[in-house]
Amino acid sequence: MFFVLHPLVAPTVIAQIRPNVQSLPDGDYRYRDSFGIDRPFREIQFRKQDKYITGSDSDQRTGKSYCFRGIPQQNNIINITVATEIFPKTAQQTEWKLAPGNPINFDKLYPLQAGPGLELYKCLTAFLPKLKD
Repeated sequence: MFFVLHPLVAPTVIAQIRPNVQSLPDGDYRYRDSFGIDRPFREIQFRKQDKYITGSDSDQRTGKSYCFRGIPQQNNIINITVATEIFPKTAQQTEWKLAPGNPINFDKLYPLQAGPGLELYKCLTAFLPKLKD
């Protein structure tokens, strides 16, 4: 017995197979919930390094944006800590308030080829270790 694959079936199946967040190699990534640039979208930029993912989650529909750090598990980020900016009286250094956050699921998000933007770099500083005086 042998099987003949239809030539149009294989590319469709392959296109639907996306690596989950946990299996991504270390690096910077960008995901969106829409390919349409002309309408509001949710975008997540993150850096995967070792066993952690640190990034920003911004939603143009709600105007909300926050920084996060968590651990990848399959296609989710769990054990999330959220960082929100506390505006200091001086503009020399941003202070951050850390709090527990909700898991992030990537099942309905699409990877983009474009590199990460400024939001990611700002969020990476939120989770830097505090320097001792």
